Amino acid sequence: MEGFKGFDKNLKCRDFQYEIGGTYEHDGALSLCASGFHFCENPLDVFTYYPPADSRFAKVTGENVSDQKESDSKRVAAKLQIGAELSLTDLCNAGAKFILDRADFKNAKESNTGSQSAATNTGHYSAATNTGRQSAATNTGD
Repeated sequence: MEGFKGFDKNLKCRDFQYEIGGTYEHDGALSLCASGFHFCENPLDVFTYYPPADSRFAKVTGENVSDQKESDSKRVAAKLQIGAELSLTDLCNAGAKFILDRADFKNAKESNTGSQSAATNTGHYSAATNTGRQSAATNTGD
């Protein structure tokens, strides 16, 4: 499974030293946030763990990945290969691609419903409709 990993400025994660191009194997049980080699499927989720200003990032490939998930796309693998180092721009572009690849434009709705829904339209004869708690609609134009 392909993913993305963050490191400190020295390519360390939780006191474990990595290197670009290296492959690492974990013996023993895998446990999300406890044991094994961790990475994120969504490139932007790495910012939860490593701030963009003073961290380094890489594309990775995980093998024997656990099915465990929590609130984001963080995963744990028994084997992790560190691929190319990514610039902040590369990581953000990968994040945009990750999101757009999963967007279902064919079945997109023209109205929003539910808690905190929002819609914005601009132009002549624009209209937006939202229902639900804390919904908002904004229209501009003639």
